[in-house]
Amino acid sequence: MKNYSFECEKNEIYFFKELKPSLISKILFYQNVLKIESRLPPGKKAKRKHYIKAINKLTEVTRENPDFYEYYRSRATYNDHKYFVRRPYKDILRDDPMQLFFDSKISTSHEYQVAILIGSDMLVNYLERKIDEINHKSGAANFRDPINYTWSGSKIDLVELIYALKHAGLINNGNTEVKELATHLGKVFNIELEDNIYRIYQDIKSRKTVRTKFLNKLADNLNQKLNEEDL
Repeated sequence: MKNYSFECEKNEIYFFKELKPSLISKILFYQNVLKIESRLPPGKKAKRKHYIKAINKLTEVTRENPDFYEYYRSRATYNDHKYFVRRPYKDILRDDPMQLFFDSKISTSHEYQVAILIGSDMLVNYLERKIDEINHKSGAANFRDPINYTWSGSKIDLVELIYALKHAGLINNGNTEVKELATHLGKVFNIELEDNIYRIYQDIKSRKTVRTKFLNKLADNLNQKLNEEDL
């Protein structure tokens, strides 16, 4: 990374806003799981209290930098060039003091904060499942390990799939609301959708050429695989 030059600023922003934080978040997630589980007290009540305390502590993440938290959650992009593009200098008066310990050739000012937010979301899901297990709301066997499914495509791809499932009536005979589907699939794939799904849908509708690009790509990939296996 020290010697690498991105083809354009858009690619650099994608790497430091999406790819790198997604990897770092998993390290942070498992570090926290290890810390929480290694200090788990005996007894159901004590365990439940221990997990709830850990969830409450995670709310501090939003209080430390509420402006950036709101910026990231709202899928804003107007400051991406400031937050997710490498700079050859450090502004010690305006930057987070922690940035003094980062190599500016391989890091940006806010990628780590994104990783913390993603990791916190994963940890809350994990802790809620552990509490459900204690409360016998779900079978314990289903929650022995955290769910580590991660959506590798874009948010707009997943929204396209959600609307396709909805309009085809394939989930509860079409009686499930789009936002409910977005909430559920967002938890499964560790991605937040529900607050932006309608705006993303409008982006899909406004496409100039092929509207169902992702669904067409799925069909093409499957057909290609089937053809290869026939050889």
